[in-house]
Amino acid sequence: MFLQKSYSTLTYWSLLPVVVGVGFATFGEYGYTAMGFMLTVLGTILAAVKTVVTNRILVGRLKLEPLDLLLRMSPLAFVQCVIYAFMTGELERVQEFSAANMTVGLATGLLINGAMAFGLNIVSFTANKKTSALTMTVAGNVKQVLSIVLAVVIFKLDINATNAFGIILTLIGGAWYGKVELSEKANKAKQAVLPVSQPNDDEKDHVNTSR
Repeated sequence: MFLQKSYSTLTYWSLLPVVVGVGFATFGEYGYTAMGFMLTVLGTILAAVKTVVTNRILVGRLKLEPLDLLLRMSPLAFVQCVIYAFMTGELERVQEFSAANMTVGLATGLLINGAMAFGLNIVSFTANKKTSALTMTVAGNVKQVLSIVLAVVIFKLDINATNAFGIILTLIGGAWYGKVELSEKANKAKQAVLPVSQPNDDEKDHVNTSR
């Protein structure tokens, strides 16, 4: 709605199993507070807006590179995190923990985690630039259900038949969406390289006669 952009009917149909599948995959006994629910909804809205705006910054009028975008956004994110940590008391708790429990191994782990987060942002922004905001959103939903699968394998998480059905449905929907996108891009590429038809001899004679 923001960009006044529409997609093909087949694309919309391919999104349906993704949305329904995530619902089934996460179905269960939910526990939440009113504040937690509102923050979750707000976070979901902001995540969707972020994906769209990021795509516009990367491929729109600005055409920034992923590293350029990180260079401009990281300082702002750092300031926001520090302010929020100070307001919630987390900054003080981190200082106390660091003074008493910080080790070389833990510091190394934090540095590796930061490097992985940096790499994740680079890959995410690059993929967003080369695909689309919608593709990134579908990939994000598939990532959520794959996280559940990994939790089952690594942490022996128990899931029911409904959750398993949702995981399979989401993966099928994601594959279907990818197939639809590839087909539509291939069709556009074929149309772009079609040679311009040249007039035959009869048409040339007609043009000359008209002149």
